[in-house]
Amino acid sequence: MQGIAVLVLRFKRPDVQEWKVPLNFHIKGREIPVGISLITIVLLSLAITNLFTKKVATIWGIGFTASIFLVFYLSEIYNRRRTAGRTDLEKFQLEERESISLDSINARPGNVLVTVRNPHEMGHLKRVLERVDTRKIDVVALTVRRTSGYGSGGYELDVDQIFSHRISELFSQVVAVAEKAGKHVELLVVPGRDYNRATVEVAQRLKSSLVVIGLSERMTPAQQATSFGDAWERLTPPRPQLSLEIIDEKNNKRTFFNLGPHPPRLWPEDLELLHKLWLNLSDKGPGYKLHHRDVVRVALRRLDADLRSPANAKEVLKEVLHEAAEEKRPESEPLSESSSHESGRLTP
Repeated sequence: MQGIAVLVLRFKRPDVQEWKVPLNFHIKGREIPVGISLITIVLLSLAITNLFTKKVATIWGIGFTASIFLVFYLSEIYNRRRTAGRTDLEKFQLEERESISLDSINARPGNVLVTVRNPHEMGHLKRVLERVDTRKIDVVALTVRRTSGYGSGGYELDVDQIFSHRISELFSQVVAVAEKAGKHVELLVVPGRDYNRATVEVAQRLKSSLVVIGLSERMTPAQQATSFGDAWERLTPPRPQLSLEIIDEKNNKRTFFNLGPHPPRLWPEDLELLHKLWLNLSDKGPGYKLHHRDVVRVALRRLDADLRSPANAKEVLKEVLHEAAEEKRPESEPLSESSSHESGRLTP
Protein backbone atom coordinates (compact mmCIF):
# COMPACT_ATOMS: atom_id res chain seq x y z
CA MET A 1 0.00 0.00 0.00
CA GLN A 2 2.89 2.37 0.74
CA GLY A 3 4.48 1.59 -2.62
CA ILE A 4 1.23 2.27 -4.47
CA ALA A 5 0.70 5.49 -2.50
CA VAL A 6 4.17 6.80 -3.36
CA LEU A 7 3.71 5.83 -7.01
CA VAL A 8 0.38 7.68 -7.22
CA LEU A 9 1.93 10.69 -5.49
CA ARG A 10 4.66 10.88 -8.10
CA PHE A 11 2.02 11.42 -10.81
CA LYS A 12 -0.37 13.66 -8.87
CA ARG A 13 2.27 15.94 -7.31
CA PRO A 14 5.44 15.55 -9.39
CA ASP A 15 7.21 18.72 -8.14
CA VAL A 16 6.81 18.23 -4.38
CA GLN A 17 9.36 15.50 -3.60
CA GLU A 18 12.77 16.61 -2.36
CA TRP A 19 14.25 13.10 -2.82
CA LYS A 20 13.29 10.58 -5.48
CA VAL A 21 13.99 6.92 -6.20
CA PRO A 22 16.45 6.68 -9.14
CA LEU A 23 15.60 5.54 -12.69
CA ASN A 24 13.34 8.37 -13.80
CA PHE A 25 12.88 9.03 -17.51
CA HIS A 26 11.20 11.94 -19.27
CA ILE A 27 9.00 11.39 -22.31
CA LYS A 28 7.41 14.45 -23.93
CA GLY A 29 7.90 16.48 -20.76
CA ARG A 30 6.30 13.85 -18.50
CA GLU A 31 8.36 12.00 -15.90
CA ILE A 32 8.11 8.19 -15.89
CA PRO A 33 9.20 6.85 -12.45
CA VAL A 34 10.57 3.46 -13.50
CA GLY A 35 12.43 2.80 -10.24
CA ILE A 36 9.50 3.17 -7.85
CA SER A 37 7.27 1.32 -10.35
CA LEU A 38 9.56 -1.73 -10.27
CA ILE A 39 9.61 -1.68 -6.45
CA THR A 40 5.81 -1.47 -6.33
CA ILE A 41 5.42 -4.36 -8.81
CA VAL A 42 7.79 -6.59 -6.77
CA LEU A 43 5.97 -5.83 -3.53
CA LEU A 44 2.57 -6.36 -5.16
CA SER A 45 3.62 -9.73 -6.59
CA LEU A 46 4.80 -10.86 -3.15
CA ALA A 47 1.51 -9.75 -1.60
CA ILE A 48 -0.53 -11.64 -4.21
CA THR A 49 1.63 -14.75 -3.68
CA ASN A 50 1.03 -14.63 0.06
CA LEU A 51 -2.67 -14.08 -0.51
CA PHE A 52 -3.12 -17.35 -2.44
CA THR A 53 -0.52 -19.56 -0.72
CA LYS A 54 -1.11 -18.80 2.96
CA LYS A 55 -4.84 -19.26 3.42
CA VAL A 56 -4.92 -19.25 7.23
CA ALA A 57 -2.95 -16.03 7.51
CA THR A 58 -5.03 -14.46 4.75
CA ILE A 59 -8.35 -15.34 6.42
CA TRP A 60 -7.26 -14.02 9.82
CA GLY A 61 -5.70 -10.93 8.25
CA ILE A 62 -8.86 -10.05 6.33
CA GLY A 63 -11.00 -10.72 9.43
CA PHE A 64 -8.79 -8.56 11.63
CA THR A 65 -8.85 -5.72 9.08
CA ALA A 66 -12.64 -5.90 8.74
CA SER A 67 -13.08 -5.86 12.54
CA ILE A 68 -10.88 -2.82 13.00
CA PHE A 69 -12.66 -1.05 10.13
CA LEU A 70 -16.04 -1.78 11.71
CA VAL A 71 -14.91 -0.45 15.10
CA PHE A 72 -13.64 2.81 13.58
CA TYR A 73 -16.73 3.19 11.39
CA LEU A 74 -19.15 2.77 14.32
CA SER A 75 -17.01 5.08 16.46
CA GLU A 76 -17.17 7.77 13.76
CA ILE A 77 -20.99 7.52 13.58
CA TYR A 78 -21.26 7.74 17.38
CA ASN A 79 -19.00 10.79 17.68
CA ARG A 80 -20.70 12.54 14.77
CA ARG A 81 -24.10 12.18 16.47
CA ARG A 82 -22.72 13.25 19.84
CA THR A 83 -21.12 16.42 18.43
CA ALA A 84 -23.99 17.31 16.08
CA GLY A 85 -24.83 21.00 16.33
CA ARG A 86 -21.62 21.83 18.18
CA THR A 87 -18.82 23.88 16.68
CA ASP A 88 -15.72 22.95 18.62
CA LEU A 89 -12.97 25.51 18.11
CA GLU A 90 -9.25 25.03 18.25
CA LYS A 91 -7.48 25.94 21.48
CA PHE A 92 -4.88 28.62 20.79
CA GLN A 93 -1.90 29.59 22.90
CA LEU A 94 -1.80 33.37 22.66
CA GLU A 95 1.49 35.26 22.61
CA GLU A 96 1.19 39.01 23.07
CA ARG A 97 3.86 41.21 21.46
CA GLU A 98 4.51 44.92 21.86
CA SER A 99 5.54 45.14 18.20
CA ILE A 100 5.70 42.91 15.15
CA SER A 101 9.03 41.83 13.68
CA LEU A 102 10.73 38.82 12.19
CA ASP A 103 12.10 38.03 15.65
CA SER A 104 8.64 37.90 17.23
CA ILE A 105 6.98 35.98 14.37
CA ASN A 106 8.27 32.65 13.14
CA ALA A 107 8.60 33.78 9.53
CA ARG A 108 11.52 34.34 7.22
CA PRO A 109 11.98 37.32 4.88
CA GLY A 110 10.20 36.94 1.55
CA ASN A 111 7.18 35.28 3.15
CA VAL A 112 3.63 35.28 1.75
CA LEU A 113 1.08 37.28 3.75
CA VAL A 114 -2.52 36.06 3.30
CA THR A 115 -5.34 38.16 4.73
CA VAL A 116 -8.34 36.26 6.10
CA ARG A 117 -11.67 37.73 7.21
CA ASN A 118 -14.47 35.24 6.70
CA PRO A 119 -14.20 31.64 8.00
CA HIS A 120 -16.42 30.53 5.12
CA GLU A 121 -14.22 32.11 2.43
CA MET A 122 -10.86 30.34 2.49
CA GLY A 123 -10.47 29.70 -1.24
CA HIS A 124 -7.57 32.15 -1.64
CA LEU A 125 -5.70 30.55 1.28
CA LYS A 126 -6.20 27.09 -0.22
CA ARG A 127 -4.84 28.30 -3.57
CA VAL A 128 -1.73 29.70 -1.88
CA LEU A 129 -1.06 26.51 0.08
CA GLU A 130 -1.46 24.43 -3.08
CA ARG A 131 1.40 26.16 -4.86
CA VAL A 132 3.74 27.35 -2.06
CA ASP A 133 6.38 25.03 -0.62
CA THR A 134 6.32 26.04 3.06
CA ARG A 135 9.70 24.42 3.60
CA LYS A 136 11.19 27.25 1.56
CA ILE A 137 8.64 30.10 1.87
CA ASP A 138 6.65 30.82 5.02
CA VAL A 139 2.94 31.60 4.89
CA VAL A 140 1.39 34.01 7.43
CA ALA A 141 -2.39 34.24 7.83
CA LEU A 142 -3.30 37.74 8.99
CA THR A 143 -6.56 39.20 10.21
CA VAL A 144 -7.14 42.73 11.45
CA ARG A 145 -9.30 43.33 14.51
CA ARG A 146 -11.23 46.46 13.58
CA THR A 147 -11.12 48.97 16.42
CA SER A 148 -12.49 52.40 17.18
CA GLY A 149 -10.37 55.43 17.98
CA TYR A 150 -9.82 54.13 21.51
CA GLY A 151 -8.05 50.99 20.34
CA SER A 152 -6.33 52.44 17.32
CA GLY A 153 -2.94 52.22 18.95
CA GLY A 154 -3.38 48.50 19.41
CA TYR A 155 -1.91 48.30 22.94
CA GLU A 156 -4.73 49.72 25.06
CA LEU A 157 -6.93 46.72 24.34
CA ASP A 158 -6.79 43.53 26.38
CA VAL A 159 -5.85 40.28 24.71
CA ASP A 160 -9.42 39.00 25.10
CA GLN A 161 -10.71 42.08 23.33
CA ILE A 162 -8.38 41.55 20.37
CA PHE A 163 -8.70 37.76 20.13
CA SER A 164 -12.47 37.52 20.09
CA HIS A 165 -14.67 34.45 19.61
CA ARG A 166 -15.10 35.38 15.94
CA ILE A 167 -11.32 35.41 15.38
CA SER A 168 -11.04 32.10 17.22
CA GLU A 169 -13.58 30.66 14.79
CA LEU A 170 -11.72 32.21 11.86
CA PHE A 171 -8.32 30.81 12.90
CA SER A 172 -9.86 27.40 13.62
CA GLN A 173 -10.89 27.27 9.97
CA VAL A 174 -7.41 28.42 8.89
CA VAL A 175 -5.88 25.58 10.92
CA ALA A 176 -8.30 23.09 9.32
CA VAL A 177 -7.33 24.25 5.82
CA ALA A 178 -3.61 24.12 6.66
CA GLU A 179 -3.88 20.64 8.20
CA LYS A 180 -5.73 19.35 5.15
CA ALA A 181 -2.96 20.72 2.94
CA GLY A 182 -0.33 19.27 5.29
CA LYS A 183 1.46 22.60 5.61
CA HIS A 184 2.32 25.04 8.40
CA VAL A 185 0.76 28.50 8.60
CA GLU A 186 1.66 31.23 11.08
CA LEU A 187 -1.36 32.98 12.63
CA LEU A 188 -1.37 36.69 13.37
CA VAL A 189 -4.04 39.14 14.53
CA VAL A 190 -3.42 42.86 14.87
CA PRO A 191 -5.75 45.70 15.89
CA GLY A 192 -6.35 48.62 13.56
CA ARG A 193 -8.92 51.03 12.16
CA ASP A 194 -7.81 50.72 8.52
CA TYR A 195 -7.58 47.16 7.18
CA ASN A 196 -5.26 48.02 4.28
CA ARG A 197 -3.00 50.24 6.37
CA ALA A 198 -2.59 47.54 9.02
CA THR A 199 -1.85 44.93 6.33
CA VAL A 200 0.87 46.92 4.56
CA GLU A 201 2.48 47.82 7.90
CA VAL A 202 2.65 44.15 8.84
CA ALA A 203 4.04 43.30 5.39
CA GLN A 204 6.69 46.00 5.83
CA ARG A 205 7.78 44.72 9.25
CA LEU A 206 7.77 41.06 8.22
CA LYS A 207 9.57 41.84 4.92
CA SER A 208 6.90 40.01 2.97
CA SER A 209 7.28 39.64 -0.80
CA LEU A 210 3.64 38.92 -1.64
CA VAL A 211 0.29 39.89 -0.12
CA VAL A 212 -2.71 37.75 -1.11
CA ILE A 213 -6.30 38.89 -0.58
CA GLY A 214 -9.69 37.66 -1.70
CA LEU A 215 -11.85 39.60 -4.14
CA SER A 216 -14.24 42.05 -2.49
CA GLU A 217 -17.95 41.77 -3.24
CA ARG A 218 -18.24 45.56 -3.48
CA MET A 219 -15.11 46.51 -5.42
CA THR A 220 -13.29 45.49 -8.59
CA PRO A 221 -9.69 44.24 -8.38
CA ALA A 222 -8.46 47.62 -9.66
CA GLN A 223 -10.40 49.47 -6.96
CA GLN A 224 -9.10 47.14 -4.27
CA ALA A 225 -5.54 47.57 -5.51
CA THR A 226 -5.95 51.37 -5.62
CA SER A 227 -7.03 51.42 -2.00
CA PHE A 228 -4.18 49.10 -1.07
CA GLY A 229 -1.69 51.21 -3.04
CA ASP A 230 -2.84 54.39 -1.24
CA ALA A 231 -2.16 52.68 2.09
CA TRP A 232 1.28 51.66 0.82
CA GLU A 233 2.04 55.28 -0.12
CA ARG A 234 1.38 56.34 3.48
CA LEU A 235 4.00 53.97 4.88
CA THR A 236 7.08 55.40 6.52
CA PRO A 237 10.02 55.22 4.06
CA PRO A 238 11.78 53.11 3.06
CA ARG A 239 8.66 51.49 1.62
CA PRO A 240 9.08 47.84 0.58
CA GLN A 241 8.58 46.48 -2.91
CA LEU A 242 5.48 44.33 -2.71
CA SER A 243 3.35 42.29 -5.06
CA LEU A 244 -0.40 42.18 -4.47
CA GLU A 245 -2.42 39.19 -5.65
CA ILE A 246 -6.22 39.34 -5.69
CA ILE A 247 -7.93 35.97 -6.12
CA ASP A 248 -11.43 35.73 -7.54
CA GLU A 249 -12.36 32.23 -6.42
CA LYS A 250 -15.79 32.22 -8.08
CA ASN A 251 -14.41 32.92 -11.56
CA ASN A 252 -11.06 31.17 -10.96
CA LYS A 253 -9.02 34.28 -11.81
CA ARG A 254 -5.95 35.88 -10.28
CA THR A 255 -4.90 39.50 -10.75
CA PHE A 256 -1.46 40.81 -9.85
CA PHE A 257 -0.39 44.35 -8.99
CA ASN A 258 3.10 45.65 -8.31
CA LEU A 259 3.69 48.14 -5.49
CA GLY A 260 6.73 50.38 -5.48
CA PRO A 261 9.27 51.31 -8.17
CA HIS A 262 9.52 48.66 -10.88
CA PRO A 263 10.20 48.51 -14.62
CA PRO A 264 7.09 49.58 -16.57
CA ARG A 265 5.39 47.28 -19.07
CA LEU A 266 5.86 48.87 -22.49
CA TRP A 267 3.67 48.07 -25.47
CA PRO A 268 5.24 47.17 -28.85
CA GLU A 269 4.48 50.61 -30.28
CA ASP A 270 6.20 52.24 -27.29
CA LEU A 271 9.32 50.17 -27.86
CA GLU A 272 9.18 50.97 -31.56
CA LEU A 273 9.01 54.71 -30.84
CA LEU A 274 11.88 54.44 -28.34
CA HIS A 275 14.01 52.62 -30.88
CA LYS A 276 13.16 55.17 -33.57
CA LEU A 277 14.23 58.03 -31.28
CA TRP A 278 17.44 56.18 -30.42
CA LEU A 279 18.29 55.73 -34.11
CA ASN A 280 17.55 59.38 -34.87
CA LEU A 281 19.67 60.66 -31.97
CA SER A 282 22.49 58.19 -32.66
CA ASP A 283 22.82 59.53 -36.20
CA LYS A 284 23.17 63.07 -34.90
CA GLY A 285 26.45 62.51 -33.05
CA PRO A 286 26.60 60.09 -30.09
CA GLY A 287 26.69 56.97 -32.25
CA TYR A 288 27.24 53.65 -30.44
CA LYS A 289 27.82 55.45 -27.12
CA LEU A 290 24.12 56.26 -26.87
CA HIS A 291 21.88 53.67 -25.19
CA HIS A 292 18.12 53.32 -25.07
CA ARG A 293 18.12 54.04 -21.33
CA ASP A 294 19.83 57.39 -22.05
CA VAL A 295 16.93 58.37 -24.29
CA VAL A 296 14.41 57.37 -21.60
CA ARG A 297 16.32 59.27 -18.91
CA VAL A 298 16.43 62.48 -20.97
CA ALA A 299 12.72 62.15 -21.81
CA LEU A 300 11.82 61.72 -18.13
CA ARG A 301 13.90 64.72 -17.09
CA ARG A 302 12.28 66.89 -19.76
CA LEU A 303 8.82 65.71 -18.69
CA ASP A 304 9.65 66.53 -15.08
CA ALA A 305 10.82 70.00 -16.11
CA ASP A 306 7.63 70.59 -18.14
CA LEU A 307 5.46 69.60 -15.17
CA ARG A 308 7.28 72.13 -13.00
CA SER A 309 6.71 74.85 -15.57
CA PRO A 310 3.31 76.61 -15.24
CA ALA A 311 3.33 77.30 -18.96
CA ASN A 312 3.75 73.64 -19.97
CA ALA A 313 2.13 71.72 -17.07
CA LYS A 314 -1.44 72.10 -18.36
CA GLU A 315 -0.52 70.92 -21.83
CA VAL A 316 1.35 67.87 -20.45
CA LEU A 317 -1.54 66.97 -18.15
CA LYS A 318 -4.02 67.32 -21.03
CA GLU A 319 -1.97 64.96 -23.20
CA VAL A 320 -1.57 62.41 -20.38
CA LEU A 321 -5.31 62.42 -19.69
CA HIS A 322 -6.02 61.97 -23.38
CA GLU A 323 -3.62 59.03 -23.57
CA ALA A 324 -5.15 57.36 -20.51
CA ALA A 325 -8.67 57.81 -21.89
CA GLU A 326 -7.85 56.54 -25.38
CA GLU A 327 -5.80 53.49 -24.41
CA LYS A 328 -8.02 50.38 -24.30
CA ARG A 329 -5.84 47.37 -23.61
CA PRO A 330 -7.06 43.78 -23.21
CA GLU A 331 -4.83 43.52 -20.14
CA SER A 332 -6.90 46.13 -18.32
CA GLU A 333 -9.30 43.29 -17.56
CA PRO A 334 -8.27 39.98 -15.93
CA LEU A 335 -7.16 37.35 -18.41
CA SER A 336 -7.93 33.61 -18.24
CA GLU A 337 -5.78 32.64 -15.26
CA SER A 338 -3.95 35.77 -14.20
CA SER A 339 -2.99 39.22 -15.35
CA SER A 340 -0.55 41.86 -14.18
CA HIS A 341 -1.02 45.52 -13.46
CA GLU A 342 1.02 48.33 -11.99
CA SER A 343 0.18 49.90 -8.67
CA GLY A 344 1.15 52.35 -6.04
CA ARG A 345 -0.23 55.20 -6.78
CA LEU A 346 -2.08 52.64 -8.81
CA THR A 347 -2.42 53.12 -12.55
CA PRO A 348 -3.50 49.90 -14.32
